[in-house]
Formats: sequence, structure tokens, C-alpha cells
Amino acid sequence: MFLCSFFNAQKGFSSAIDLCVNENLKKHEEMKAHIIKKLMEIEASEGVRILFACESGSRGWGFPSLDSDYDVRFIYIRKGEDYSRLFPLPTEMRFPITDDLDIAGWDLFKVLTLLYKSNVSPFEWIQSPVVYHDFNGFKASFRAMIENYFDARRHAHHYLGIVRSKVEDLRRETMNLKSLFYILRSLLAADWSMTYRSYAPMTLAELSVLLPNVVKVEVMQLQKLKSQVDEGFVFSCSATIRSYIETKLIYLESQVGQVPVSVSDKEGLENYFKTILK
Repeated sequence: MFLCSFFNAQKGFSSAIDLCVNENLKKHEEMKAHIIKKLMEIEASEGVRILFACESGSRGWGFPSLDSDYDVRFIYIRKGEDYSRLFPLPTEMRFPITDDLDIAGWDLFKVLTLLYKSNVSPFEWIQSPVVYHDFNGFKASFRAMIENYFDARRHAHHYLGIVRSKVEDLRRETMNLKSLFYILRSLLAADWSMTYRSYAPMTLAELSVLLPNVVKVEVMQLQKLKSQVDEGFVFSCSATIRSYIETKLIYLESQVGQVPVSVSDKEGLENYFKTILK
């Protein structure tokens, strides 16, 4: 009787999980259709061509929570004559967050200007595993071009800055699980940039090869937990993870000043912009 009740309970629990997974998949497909429709509306209303659109944030990094927003980022271009106006048009678009959708875009003009300074965002966006729009092979041409504009020191400083801004959370009795993953991903991205002198992969799964096995096992368990809880979930960080982060941060900060600075080529960006504009 007990075994029968136990297996029935297990079956009921499994069915509940399957139902939840199916509902999440349905919601994701509905949101994807909504996002694509929104992008088309932006093109029509703003008179621009969207070249690329992807998922950024936790969904792009591979550790979303149950209620994570959809952080959509896109790159667009205007008509040629718009770039010769006496009063330049805005080079960024932002829209109010509605129905879990946070959508924003940068003009290619702004993207390339920031790329000259090796801004991290374009490197991350173009690697996103979730792509909503890729016009005429833009992703391939852009990814091939950005190799020439990576600066390991600038990337490392960017990611270490994120870690420093949140590291105090580690010293509290409890902390937001989301905050831990922001710290971990940024720390690993800095480590990757400095170790391999190449821009860091976007997803935590790819970056996790840098983790010691004992830390990696615990992080993977927490990643699974994060997918089952809300953004506000708090927990007590283990001494193992805390020690790894603090030790690695001290080491990377002691080494980052020795990473050489790259010199970027303006002409290459000018030519790329003119090619896309045609």
C-alpha cells in the first residue's frame, strides 16, 4: 500500500513538472512571436532597417530564473541621408518594459564607435545563443570584423568592475542568487580575456571550463536551482564558492595592469560602415 502510494505520488510530481515545462515552452514560443512582431513594428514606425536582434541578459548568458525578463537587444541602420543631417537623429532606442519584455537598440553608427573602444556589449550580443533576427548574413560579417577590435585589458577592467560592485554581497549571511551568477560570469569573463587574450564566450556553460571541479559541480547545481526559482530568491553562499571568487579576484586585479593595450584601426570601421550602408 505504501509503495503504491509512493509511486502514485512520484508520478503526480513528474506530471506536474512536465506540465510546468510545457507551459514554459508555450510561453517562450508566444514571446518569441511577440518579439519578432515588435521588431517589425519598430522597423516600420522608426524607418530603420534592423540588422540583428538577440537575447541578452540572463537568458542569453544561460542562467534565467522562472520570471526573468526577455532582454532583447538589436542593431539597426538608417537611410544614408539620415547620417548627413545638420541635427543628427538619436543613435539609441529604448522602450518601456511591458509584459516581461525589455527591448532596446543601438544604431550601427554607435555600435562601431563604441567598438573602436572595444566596448564589451557588441562582443556579447553577436555571440548570443538566442537570435531573433539576422539580416542578410550580418552576424557572420560582424563577427569576423570584431576580432580586430578586441582589447583584453579593457574587457578585463569592465568585467572586474562588475565583480567589485557586487562582491560585498558575498560577505552577507544571505545573498540574491542572481547576484552570485552576475559575479561568477563576470569574474570568469575577465579571467578568459586575460588568460586567452580573446573575447570571452557569452554563456556560463562555455566559461565554466575555467572553474575548479569542486566549484563547478556546486555552480551547476545552483544554476539548476536558479531555473526553478524567481529572480528575488536568496540563499547562503558556500565558503567554497566565496573563497574561490575572492581569491581569483585578488589575483586578476594584481595581473590586469600587465595585459597589453591594443591599438584599433579606424579605417576598417569606416569601410565596414560604408559597406553595410550601401
